[in-house]
Amino acid sequence: MGMDMTLSIRDLTTARDAVGKCLGELGGKYENMVVITADVDVSSRIGTFKERYPDRCYNTGIAEQSLMSVAAGMAHEGFKPLAFAFAPFASMRAYEQVRTDICYSRLPVIIIGNGAGYSNGLSGCTHCGLEDSALMVACNNMTVIEPGDPQQIVKVLEACMELNAPVYIRLGREATSSLYPDNVQYEIGKALIPREGDDGAFVCTGIMVHFAMEAAQRIHDELGREIRVVDMHTIKPLDKDAVLAAARTGRVVAAQDHNLLGGLGQLVGSAIAEAGMACRLVCRGCPDTFVPIATPEFLYARNGMDANGLYEAMKSLF
Repeated sequence: MGMDMTLSIRDLTTARDAVGKCLGELGGKYENMVVITADVDVSSRIGTFKERYPDRCYNTGIAEQSLMSVAAGMAHEGFKPLAFAFAPFASMRAYEQVRTDICYSRLPVIIIGNGAGYSNGLSGCTHCGLEDSALMVACNNMTVIEPGDPQQIVKVLEACMELNAPVYIRLGREATSSLYPDNVQYEIGKALIPREGDDGAFVCTGIMVHFAMEAAQRIHDELGREIRVVDMHTIKPLDKDAVLAAARTGRVVAAQDHNLLGGLGQLVGSAIAEAGMACRLVCRGCPDTFVPIATPEFLYARNGMDANGLYEAMKSLF
């Protein structure tokens, strides 16, 4: 399902700001769209939608389990809810409701988890979603998305509305630039390639895509090697064709701002192994430890996940 959207957000820098800008416009297109939050109206940037459609915006309070059940009930009545919460609470606190109330009936609820990964590091381990992707990937009927470009979120939301099924979108809090032109074709389950190359490949999601772009440019400048960057914005269903094409370069570095256990790296490695292929593989992500209170920049650098860390990981494969 390719599409050419006209909503431009080049003046925005974060995914959640991008969400806030396009919600109002999407609300005009989808009259059955409702927004429900777990008392995160400000951090989720839903102000414009709330002003335009106050009768289609609800706050369940800090009660993520109720949030998911209410969203499921409204979906049963013909609405298309967008449910906003912090990533760890949208996944872990409300997992049973997501699984049983939403996914079991394959209801069209779009769950948006803010502050995923180390992006919420200053709030400490309780507010960092390092397990959410693994949980949602394991949930039947769930599509899992982590955009690598703030411009994509506009197209992501429309594609999700058209999918008419459960979706979990995990968003970081970092400010990033756009990687693609306005007319880029976005399709759920089909990776984007912001940089071509056949000497190796980064397979990444979210903020890691931007770090990979920096690392690939540095490798080009210093080593003369051309490294592909694969923006695996859809974690489930995984674009296995893109993974295997990356593996054919002989060198793959997979990176996600998520626990290494159950993260993108393991999905990529499984896809390569199941295809009977062989390549050198390094995975970068959050170690299986609770997060100290620290800035995302410190945590990324400490764990080899920033641009320098990805550069060193790829360089080690030559």
